[in-house]
Amino acid sequence: MNFLSTKKWAAIMMIGAFAVFVYGCSAGSQKPLAFQLKDQEVPVVLMVGPFQTSKVTYDGEPLTPDVEDAIKATFHSALKSAGVFKDVKILVAKKMAGAPWDAEQLLTMARAEQADLLLMGDVKEFNASMSAPLPKRKFEVQMRLTTELYNVQTKRQVWRKADYAQVGRYDWGGVAKLREIVAEHVVRALVAGTVPSMIGQVQTAYLNKGKNAATESTAAIFGGEELVRLDAELAPLTNPTPTKDHAYAVIFGVEHYRDLPQVDYATRDAEMVKKYLVKSLGYREQNIVMLLNDYVTRSQIEARLEKWLPKQINNNPNSEVFVYYGGHGAPDPETNQSFLVPYDGDPSFLETTAYGLKRLYQVLKELPAKQVTVVLDSCFSGTGGRSVIAKGARPMLMTVDSPVVSSENLTVFTAAAGNQISSAYQEKRHGLFTYFFLKGLQGEADLNTDGVISLRELDGYVRNQVQTVARRKNVDQTPQILPALDVMGVRADRELVRLR
Repeated sequence: MNFLSTKKWAAIMMIGAFAVFVYGCSAGSQKPLAFQLKDQEVPVVLMVGPFQTSKVTYDGEPLTPDVEDAIKATFHSALKSAGVFKDVKILVAKKMAGAPWDAEQLLTMARAEQADLLLMGDVKEFNASMSAPLPKRKFEVQMRLTTELYNVQTKRQVWRKADYAQVGRYDWGGVAKLREIVAEHVVRALVAGTVPSMIGQVQTAYLNKGKNAATESTAAIFGGEELVRLDAELAPLTNPTPTKDHAYAVIFGVEHYRDLPQVDYATRDAEMVKKYLVKSLGYREQNIVMLLNDYVTRSQIEARLEKWLPKQINNNPNSEVFVYYGGHGAPDPETNQSFLVPYDGDPSFLETTAYGLKRLYQVLKELPAKQVTVVLDSCFSGTGGRSVIAKGARPMLMTVDSPVVSSENLTVFTAAAGNQISSAYQEKRHGLFTYFFLKGLQGEADLNTDGVISLRELDGYVRNQVQTVARRKNVDQTPQILPALDVMGVRADRELVRLR
């Protein structure tokens, strides 16, 4: 081998070593991204959650999980090095292959980790190509990433941004090199375009908070402190009610609808109801099904009420059932029937997209259970609040009792009379009816101070409190209990909660 060929061979060896070194690097080992930011620290814990990367594929094969790991690591590194937040963590979460992330579950996990804000996102578009290697390949990558920031306490989206990056490079390698280019160049470009905007939004909101500036952004991002206090006020007492092995519950809460107005605080209502069932009413957590928002479809309502509940009860005469629904109700002017409206329900096609109230009562009435309690924080007049109506239809007076009056085991609490609306209690961040229903179970409904809350006491307390607060808001809202107490007879004195 002559001197020239030796030098050439050494150069080739150096190039090969460099290629191996680059491939061995991860996004986290690169120098952190640097940004010009306001000199304003924000004392909150930010958690970086999962990113949906199912669209990141080449030739039908996924480039994940490497790309998702790179996105999380790059965001974490950039946000940590910015020195703005009290702490920046990565949320470790697992899911079944091919299943979408459950946002509600992720936010609950983040709250358990003492986080204040959760950042997560979704790759909405990805395209990649590689030319023939003559002498180097040309790699071209386009990627669009949507990033969302959530307030962990309120579980509401407070910021959102979509960014697009396009990278073209000539280099050696194949799919491994493509993955490296995506992770180390495309992802960094997207993070660089996203982080300053997000941090700027949070810093501005925090500065306004210090100035007591009542902006929508400030309230959305830093609304968690007040919610913690309100939750503590309404937290269930740990009562000596015995654990019930054969008590089953189904909870539906629809705050965010696909095509309908939002129902304020329906998610918080449902979550707090579950806490009361476990801590105050003796229900086992594994015997409770809670579905929120887009999980509350008509098929899921049918499955849980008409399949799951009967299977759990299994003809046990000592079984107890509790059903809660918080969301929109709707009247059908043609049939004079009322409906619970699921996430994807349509007020113009209630028979096929919603779940009838008469059907609900009939299904529950036929359960071979000792007692069935239904709580509906909804209304059916179509005049507003937690009710909707088909476009062009007129609001109407609806009846919500049949076939409850003829039942010996079914008790129904409704938020309002048939011609009224169920309203929100803004000051307490709950539905007005649900708030006082729970406050009564907390102990306020023990009107005779004997340490026991009965159906009769709870009904009287809730009715009085809701009417009083509603009048202050110039609203008529009178909760109902079905069947009426005089029809119930001795059943009206049934014990709900033992306080001591």
